[in-house]
Amino acid sequence: MLLSVIVPCYNEEAVLRATHERLVSVLGAISDLEFEIIYVDDGSRDQTHQILRELHSVDQNVRVLRL
Repeated sequence: MLLSVIVPCYNEEAVLRATHERLVSVLGAISDLEFEIIYVDDGSRDQTHQILRELHSVDQNVRVLRL
């Protein structure tokens, strides 16, 4: 089973990495579960999009959509 978690983001640079670590920890602990985390950047004006690009480059479960 594939679980898609959609996370809306707007100026989240201060908490984004910690949020991602917690999500991966919880989702990874569920046996027999494939997951993807879809971050939707809703026009952030800080470094949110850059951080999301970094997360995407190191984690195959991350998808990024920028509005």
